[in-house]
Amino acid sequence: MKSLLWTAAFVLALSAAAFAAKEAKEAAHPKEADFDREKDLISLHYDHAPDRDDGQSAAADITILATEFEANWIQRRVVAVSGAYGKNARSFNSKSDAVMDAAFADYGGWIAAHRDHEAAVEELTKRWLATLTAGGDVWVKEGGQSDITAAVVKNIQRQAPEIDTKKRIHTVQHSNWNENQTTDAALAFARRDTDYIRIKDGNAFLNIKGGNSAFEKAAAAHPKFGPAWKAAFAYYPPRHRLDFSDTCELMHILGLGKIGVDAFRKRYLE
Repeated sequence: MKSLLWTAAFVLALSAAAFAAKEAKEAAHPKEADFDREKDLISLHYDHAPDRDDGQSAAADITILATEFEANWIQRRVVAVSGAYGKNARSFNSKSDAVMDAAFADYGGWIAAHRDHEAAVEELTKRWLATLTAGGDVWVKEGGQSDITAAVVKNIQRQAPEIDTKKRIHTVQHSNWNENQTTDAALAFARRDTDYIRIKDGNAFLNIKGGNSAFEKAAAAHPKFGPAWKAAFAYYPPRHRLDFSDTCELMHILGLGKIGVDAFRKRYLE
């Protein structure tokens, strides 16, 4: 009898260890995004409070999107919002508006949450609900904090309680700093009521102190994306830092893998 108990305990211990190992592996290597290009919506979120790398990320995001897709697809399947901040609201940098204009003016524009937070939440709710009711999912590129995401999801739950937001709204986050600047209740809500996907920090491969001259030259000279990159570089000079780390989330959503600075230049700017 004692040997059977020891055997059972040993099997349970092995099972627990295997489960813990599986959880650790999934955290380190999150599952690939199942983004449907025909149905789903990408919601690009930038806080611009105070980290100015959001400007370079906006330029990188539109560079990827306008290379991979046509302009009318972007207008239908992408929405961009600035001022997606939380505890850091007071540090919003209004000079970021020029970068957002340069990046998104030709692709449906962008939503200014800092200018009118309530109107921004309502507009995002409208866009997300249109996608969800048509059978698509929403993918949030959480380049800022999750406060505005939580507000929109709560709106959707009130207006369309039949929608399972835990399964249909995917929040992709890469940054400890962004999570720490999110108000506690909003972060807890986003983790509980959306498919919250935490990926590795994009600073590991999309952040170079002192810049990268080959990248800067190619970006500024590009006939299509040059204006967006010039605006981003004026906002945050790459001689200080080349940093579009938040774009790692868009790469994840589109299933592009980790495209480093040099690979990005060769693929999208040359």
